Amino acid sequence: MPAHLLLVDDHTLFRTGLRLIVQDHPDVGAIAEAGSVAEACALAPCAVDLVLLDIQMPGMNGLDGLRPLREAFPQARVVLVSASVAPDAVREARTRGADGFLPKSASGADILDAITLALSGKPCFPAASTPVPPPAGHPAPALTTRQSDVLRLLCTGKPNKVIARELGLSENTVRVHVAAVFSQLGVNSRSAALLAAQRLGLVQWSEA
Repeated sequence: MPAHLLLVDDHTLFRTGLRLIVQDHPDVGAIAEAGSVAEACALAPCAVDLVLLDIQMPGMNGLDGLRPLREAFPQARVVLVSASVAPDAVREARTRGADGFLPKSASGADILDAITLALSGKPCFPAASTPVPPPAGHPAPALTTRQSDVLRLLCTGKPNKVIARELGLSENTVRVHVAAVFSQLGVNSRSAALLAAQRLGLVQWSEA
């Protein structure tokens, strides 16, 4: 039976973009939307299998909204969505009982993979809090000092404009470095770069 999803975000444009992605998932059926936790809870008792809940919202934020959403939709899995992939935010999401954490910078494929995990009852969080040594035969790529700086800031969820300002570079130069980092890691999205960097031990949670 197709799963029923609920998208909770105060930005209509983001909800529309997210809907366009998730509606392509083979296991997704009906998709409802709400601009706040209160609006979402008002939809009860309609059937909801998975809630994608933005953390940063006016009024009640996503973290505080976990409990009332659990009460309104006790059978639903709840995955928090955030513009930040900072380790403190992920840890707080786990502590509050979220079933997953999805950065807004995730690619369409990453989002669909997260939905698959969530609907199958599995947690979908970024890589573990401690870096894993590179697998044998797959050494970590040799990044330049500047590329490492860009990767470190990228993994905190900072946009190119902020990275450029903090490193004293132009945005175009930052884009070149980001492209080089993606190429070295064999990825094509910021969320995938974060996971790869942690897997290869290039960044630690204290840096990300």
